[in-house]
Amino acid sequence: MLNERGFSLMEALTAATISVIAVLGLAYSFGVGRSLVNRYELARAALSEAENQLEALTQVPSTDPVLAIGYMAPLSPFRYEGVQRGSQNWQVTAYDEPHLPGTVNLKRVRVTVRWQQNSRPDSVTLERLWLP
Repeated sequence: MLNERGFSLMEALTAATISVIAVLGLAYSFGVGRSLVNRYELARAALSEAENQLEALTQVPSTDPVLAIGYMAPLSPFRYEGVQRGSQNWQVTAYDEPHLPGTVNLKRVRVTVRWQQNSRPDSVTLERLWLP
């Protein structure tokens, strides 16, 4: 009876093939995960930009022309990490609460930040109501 030690060539090739497939699958999942993280970071930066714009507008008196009903701000750049990624603007519209007759007419300020990532357009919109 022969005393065999080690692996046969077929066993070694099969193990190597399975290992390569596993490593390729793992590398692909890391790439997908990183792309999702990048997308989230950019979306979070856009949300922060919209929040900052709304906060800046709270410092403006409600009688200022930039808060007049019908005003639409010109597009301004949305920058992330020093690179222009898209644009932002805001608009002011009238808002009436239909369920509460006789209430004070309000102004609705809507801030929108738009960007494109991997050839896909995306945006975030925040709005706030103001007393006239």
